[in-house]
Amino acid sequence: MNDSNRPPATALTTNITLRPDMGPPFAAWQAKFTHAAAQAQGFLALDIAPAFAGSADWRIIQRFRSPEALRAWQDAPQRAQLIADLAPMRDPHVTATAHDTLHSFDPLSCVTEVITTVVEPGKEIIFRTWAETIQSSQSSFPGYMGTLVQAPVSEASQYWTTLVRFSSPDELDAWLGSSERKQLLQRVEPHVASWKSYRMPSPFAGWFPAAGDKPPPAWKQTALVLLVLFPVVMLEIRFLSPLLAGQHVAIATFIGNAISVSLVSWPLMKIAVAAMGWWLRPSPARRSQLEALGACTMLALYLIELAVFMLAF
Repeated sequence: MNDSNRPPATALTTNITLRPDMGPPFAAWQAKFTHAAAQAQGFLALDIAPAFAGSADWRIIQRFRSPEALRAWQDAPQRAQLIADLAPMRDPHVTATAHDTLHSFDPLSCVTEVITTVVEPGKEIIFRTWAETIQSSQSSFPGYMGTLVQAPVSEASQYWTTLVRFSSPDELDAWLGSSERKQLLQRVEPHVASWKSYRMPSPFAGWFPAAGDKPPPAWKQTALVLLVLFPVVMLEIRFLSPLLAGQHVAIATFIGNAISVSLVSWPLMKIAVAAMGWWLRPSPARRSQLEALGACTMLALYLIELAVFMLAF
């Protein structure tokens, strides 16, 4: 798609690589950045996440309701100052980049708590200031994997949505049950009409139902989905894309995604889960051997897929 035909961007991605031991100052910076973005005209959502648990690479996606609102945020002196404040935290050996994007980033190897809050009319400024404080606090807890903050999407749906991500259920529970969080919730309760919270324990729960107390590890789920999805996408590129070449990119993408999701959901994932069940949930008596054999099997299958498509295309 030519740049001249591309729709105006409404989101901006900022990629950064932190220097070692910059966790605490970066946590405080995230809170300030979230507070500033949430006050900007046309703010829709802010997604801050690392590439993986413990990674120094972070991605900050800033979404706005219109291209004009995005440009105003890009040119805002407050944003410029906050980006400048990042300079001492960046790894000097990695070039910082910022570019427009239409795609979000959500790490799969984590557990997420979804919190929806209805703010009392006229108390929005108080709520945003409080949100800055609680984000700064949660960012300092072990296992923190980023936050997504979304403003009310319409007058008919007047609630703020926050996704809080941690590496494991235990680390998330440590934050949710902490005295710091309880004190902060007590402080904001007079200013909110209602709030509720629920957990998203598994990114592919429908494909990997829990056996006993928990589903397979998220990284195994992701690895198996990749194994199944890759050949579907490659076949679509080879055979479906030429048939849809005359269609609008949105229509072509929708058709391709619909076919991919349908094939992966049924029957491919059911077959893959059944075939690799011994690795997804290894027997405790032979866990080490099965884990190693499963990892080698997955690697071999990846290589086979790559070889097949590199030769066929």
